[in-house]
Amino acid sequence: MVSPAPGKSRRAAGLDWPGRTEGLTDREAEIIALITQGKSNAEIAELMFLSMNTIKSYIRSSYRKIGLASRTQAVLWGIENGFQLEQRRIDRWRHDA
Repeated sequence: MVSPAPGKSRRAAGLDWPGRTEGLTDREAEIIALITQGKSNAEIAELMFLSMNTIKSYIRSSYRKIGLASRTQAVLWGIENGFQLEQRRIDRWRHDA
């Protein structure tokens, strides 16, 4: 008896993320979300327990998929697509203004 090959895992209905329709993986979307929050590559690597080179690879791949050329564009894209800015950063901007 041979077992059928396992199918691709599917996400539960309603568990979607910004950029999925553009081809972003959930990991790439997570990195764009952290960029939107103002995290540096080093901070992202530390938070995700990944190497700096891996983070850079994810960023390049993400930018290519959604047609971005800069970190500023990534932040703007993130905001426009539902990622939230870090509240402490917003409070600091308001205080400094």
